[in-house]
This record gives sequence, C-alpha cells and structure tokens, in this order.
Amino acid sequence: MGTMGLSIVNLVFLRLQASRVVVLFPIILGWLAVPLAARQPQERSSQAATILDEVTVNIVNIDVHVTDRRGRPISDLSIDDFEVFEEGEQMEITNFLNAARRDGDDLEWNEGETRDELDVPGPPLMVALYLDRYRTYLGNLRRIERDLATFLTSRGERASDVRFLLATGDPDLNMRVPFTSDPGDLTQALQELQSEARSPAHDNELFRRRILQEIRQAYEACSLGESQSAFVPDCEPCVDLWPGFLGSAEQYAAEMQSRSTASISALADLVTALGGLPGPKAVIYVSDGLPQQPGAEIYHYLGEVCPENQMETDRRQTERDETSRFNRFSAFSNANRVTLYPIDAGGVRGSSAIDVRFGGPVGAADGGGAGSLGLANVLVPSNRNDRLRVDNLQSTLSLLADETGGRAVFNEAHPAEALEEIAADFGSFYSLGYAAPPERRHPIRQIEVRLTKPRKGWQVRYRRSYILKSEEQRLADRLYAALKLGEQSNLLGADVTFGELQEGASRDRVTLPVEVHVPVAAVTRLPGPSGSSGTVRIFLVAGNDEGERTPMRQKAMTLSEAQLAPELESALVVVNVDLPPGRFDVAVGIRDEATGRTSYLVKNVQVP
Repeated sequence: MGTMGLSIVNLVFLRLQASRVVVLFPIILGWLAVPLAARQPQERSSQAATILDEVTVNIVNIDVHVTDRRGRPISDLSIDDFEVFEEGEQMEITNFLNAARRDGDDLEWNEGETRDELDVPGPPLMVALYLDRYRTYLGNLRRIERDLATFLTSRGERASDVRFLLATGDPDLNMRVPFTSDPGDLTQALQELQSEARSPAHDNELFRRRILQEIRQAYEACSLGESQSAFVPDCEPCVDLWPGFLGSAEQYAAEMQSRSTASISALADLVTALGGLPGPKAVIYVSDGLPQQPGAEIYHYLGEVCPENQMETDRRQTERDETSRFNRFSAFSNANRVTLYPIDAGGVRGSSAIDVRFGGPVGAADGGGAGSLGLANVLVPSNRNDRLRVDNLQSTLSLLADETGGRAVFNEAHPAEALEEIAADFGSFYSLGYAAPPERRHPIRQIEVRLTKPRKGWQVRYRRSYILKSEEQRLADRLYAALKLGEQSNLLGADVTFGELQEGASRDRVTLPVEVHVPVAAVTRLPGPSGSSGTVRIFLVAGNDEGERTPMRQKAMTLSEAQLAPELESALVVVNVDLPPGRFDVAVGIRDEATGRTSYLVKNVQVP
C-alpha cells in the first residue's frame, strides 16, 4: 500500500450567480476497508441509518451448470427442477434465470441486492482470459496463445453475449485488454504477446531440469571416482553428498512455493476486481499448473535415487503441502461469484525416459547404482516420478474448478475443442437466487444444489460456498473494479472534475481538488418531519500504475428540502487528495441511499 495522503475539505454553503446554486454540506467521515477485511466503526446520521435499515433482505445467486453423461449442457430445466440448501437447511428459490433463454419471467438480482432492485434482463457474463506467463513454459505459452486466438476468431458474432478481458501474470497482474465484445481486439493483443520478449529464468521446467542435472552430475562424479581424493578415498553419493542433495531440493521447493504464491496473489487481484462487477464472472486460467506440494517431484526423485533416505524425503515433501491455501482461494473466488476454468498448458507431457537431456552417464564407465542398476537407469526420473509431477501440478487446478463450479482441461495438446466446451457453459447456465439467512455462525456458508428428479449420468456444477458481504464491502469492491478494470456506469448522471493544483502538506506532494457534481433531481428524497430529504454517499480512491492506492473513504451528504433552493441543479462536494508526482486514476462512487442507484466514474490526472 502506498503512502499517498487523502484529506477532505470542510464544507460550507455557497451561492453562485445566475440560476445555478452549488451547495456544500457538512459530512460524516468513515473508512472503507479492503475487500473481505474488517472495517472500523463509523457514525451515521439518524436519518441515514433509518434509510439503510430498510434494506433487510440480501439475495444470493448460485450459477448452476447441468450436463448429461456426454458433457452436453441441459438447457430446458425450470425452477421446479432445483433444490438449494445452505448449511443443510433448504432455502426457498425466490428468483430464477435460464441464461440460455433470458425471457419470460426469468429474472436475476445482483448479489446482495434487495427484492426491489431487480436487474432486468441481467448483466452479461464477464470472462477474463488470464495467461500466467510466470508459470508457463515458453513453448507451451506460444501454443496456447495461438489456440486462444483461433477460439476467439471462431466465436465471431457469438461473442456479443459475453464480454472478454485479457490479462497476464508477469508475475504481477497486467491488464492487456479491458472488457470488450470485439474478439478482434483480443486476437491482436494475443499476436502481440507472441513477439514480446520474456526471460527464460521464469520457466519452471527449465529450473527443474537444472536442479536434476546438478544432482545427477554430482552423483555421477562421486560414483565414477571423479571426486576421489586422499580425504575421501571412497565416495558414497547417498552419504557424502546427501546434505547437498537436500539443499538442491530445498532450493527448488522454496522457489516453486514462492512462484506459486506470486501466481495466486496476482490471480486473487484479478478475482477481487471482478468481484465488484454485477452478475456472473468466469476466469479461464492458463498455466503449466500450480503445485499442491512444491518440490514434491525432486524429493521423490531423491527418495528413488537414495531409497535408504526415503522416509526423510517423504516427510519433507508433505511439510510443504499448500492445499489449505488453494481451499482459501477457492472460497475467496466463490465469495466474488467467480467461476474458474483452469487449462493445463503443459498438454500431453512426454516421459523423462525418452528425454535426451536425462540420458546415460557422462563417460564410458558405469559404476552401478542403487539396487545394482546402472546409472543410466537410476538417475533418470521414473515413470512414477513423472506421474507424481503431473498430478502435483494438476490436482490444484481440479480443486479450483470443482469448488467454484467450473471445469479443468488437462492433457490436451491443442485445447480448441475443450475451449468450445467451456464456451458452452457461458450460454447455458441457471442462476438460482434465494434470500440469505441474516445470521450464521461462520462467515463462509456452504451450499448444496440438488436436482429434484436426478437422472443417471447427469452432473451438476456450482460454487460450493459464499460469503455474504456487507454493504461497505460491496461498494469497496465495485469501486476497485472501476479503478482496476475501467468498468464505469453513471445511473445518476454525476460528473467529476479537477480543480487547480495546490501546494501540498509536504514538498514531494501536491493537493488535487476532486470536484464531485451530483444532480439534485437524480437523488430520491423521502418525506420526513421537517420536509423531504435524500442522502447520497460518496466514496473515492486514487491509484497509480505501480499499484499504490490511497485508503478508501466515504461520506454521506444529505439533501434537505429545508436547505435546498428551488433553482438548485446540482450539489458539489470537493475532496482534496494529496498525491506525489505521476499519473493517477481517480475512482469515485456516488450512491443514492434510498434506491441504491450508483454511479462509478474514473478520471485520470497527471500530477507534475
């Protein structure tokens, strides 16, 4: 988090010439926390609290895919064909949407909205294509980039019902193309990626081979007598070199764990941004896999080369189990209503036994190895080791797909057909909505969806849990989506401008006045003892290209009939933001508290 400051000026009444009056009202400050984090208590006016207390029913939407025994989607089911259970308790399905039809009485509420805030006909499906370039072998990456371009081109006009985004992990999240319905923008970006240079140091497979070669060469030198000396007349690899072998394995495991953590962190950044958008979201995640137990294949390899030390390698292998991390991430994705579709870019992996880089020993002599086998056999990773390596990379992808209701693609040299099967999900899912119980013991709530008349071979996929977000969390997520993804909307017809830069509190900062114009006619006013009044909440954050952001703050502005002049057109709120030099995006949210209608605007500014 950056150290950029945020201050808000005191508000006073101002009257301008002609018929336009600009009013600045006293405010109530409060902090908005980052998504899914606890926030500090904040005071509200009694009127604002009364309005918010009317919002008591939160809707949860579960996106459900039903396929037959051949994997083909079933798209003719109705609300009566489903049952939904939360923590074992059956819920009443209050709204139903068949995405294959989107007609008739099928309606969908946005996550967390009340029954008075219907979304008709429902937001489009938002799909993020995410290439984890930090965890993908260069040859695999180039192949999958071409396959994705072919897939997008083949969609043609069908892409109008889906909006796509292109992002990469380098290793940080890098937004390449914002959400668009034009496949041409995406295919052009994919073609440009193919000519983009990348360091081979990021290839996990090259790193694995280097570690194996180091272990192999040291073992060979010891066994063939090349390291004999007066001090070590007889070298025993699994005794004399064992600390070094373990050191190499630890180095590899630590590096793989670090890279996996970086990948999950960048992917979580994308999911956070998507979570602020209404409706269903999906991520097609492409990589060579994410290890469930980082370094497992090297530890297993050492256990095969030195079987007398296998108990130690097995112990070290299990110590780095990352299953809990992936369970937390799948729950986080579910909380943001994001379905994951992982694609293993490794395709069909060949056996190490046919890889010339793992050929026979250096030199003509073969001194034998464990179990009296030749070195050429002992030091080549076994088929069992190859299977373990692949399972270790793919098991996490299966977990993420299963828990979020998606599907994983494995062992496909050219996954064009698999991509078409994934695309079939985009237009053939059901959204089941129900009123969330107000209180549960645990914040993460488990879900089960059943068919009332299940048929043999049919499969039902859906997210297995959710977190009921607070209103503040939803507003913060939506603002972050506007800032990160550029997704704007302006239901209130508001506007944001900047005033003249002023001298800041310190030498390396200036004060930027952010002027928020709210049309009075767009704000719903409710009757009260002293006349009608309405409340607008404003929240703001500024961020730069380096990922630094100011803390998000919010304030409530009350428009009272007793205070408003008849000719008043808009209310103006000025927020002073202290920023260092650089380019910044300023995201502002303006919410009518009575109706929930909200504008999200992003303006960029260059601070000299």
